[in-house]
Amino acid sequence: MATFARENNASKAEAYMDSVYAKGAFKNVYKGKYTEGERTGKECVCKIFISGSVFEESYFQVELKVVAKALEVVNSFNNDKIIDKKIWLNKPTIWTFTPCSGRKGEKTLVEPMISNFEKFNSNTGWTPRESSSWIDVMQALSHYSYHSTNRRLLFCDLQGGVYKDGFIITDPVIMSATQEYGPTDLGAAGISTFFARHKCNKYCHSKWMIPHDKRVYFDVQKGSAMVLPTRQSRTPLTCQLAGLSIQEE
Repeated sequence: MATFARENNASKAEAYMDSVYAKGAFKNVYKGKYTEGERTGKECVCKIFISGSVFEESYFQVELKVVAKALEVVNSFNNDKIIDKKIWLNKPTIWTFTPCSGRKGEKTLVEPMISNFEKFNSNTGWTPRESSSWIDVMQALSHYSYHSTNRRLLFCDLQGGVYKDGFIITDPVIMSATQEYGPTDLGAAGISTFFARHKCNKYCHSKWMIPHDKRVYFDVQKGSAMVLPTRQSRTPLTCQLAGLSIQEE
């Protein structure tokens, strides 16, 4: 089966830490540029925990688990030829700041930059008010994920960039009955809520499965709803310096 991971294909990059490019629920995103490898000269982003510096790869394991499962869905969707263009998934990897950066040993997630960034749904079933082919495709992709995994999972919170030959997704959410995919995994109640607001379109197949329970358990919001962890164990953020060097693990 073909795989549709968009990877770093680089071993070193320079991260510009003087200003935050974007802000998520748990991480700040900084721009950077690859300096060694196939993508040399191209833009990347690195993601740093807001709550503090981390030096253990285990902090990223849930996020990488989400990406791995999401990639299975994307690969299946593309190989089933639901649409005539391809969807790709950014695949972040754990990199380490070099000693000269002043953040020696600190871990970060690095992935290629996405231009033309848009959001197409959330884990509570939010969708844009306007309509377009790609908006419809993204809703169908979420529905497809539930059907293709035999009701086990829902792939949602779909966001990324539209390109002339397809679409690139980053930072998705996986929801499951077992709630094993981090704080944005709202479980069975989240899946029910999503489908309570989902409207099938021409890209959805009439035989695709839907939940038996389609009640609303969460208020709708554009951002990711989450069940917050009860413990915080990270240290305060270190100082931010421009042009810090990071390298692949």
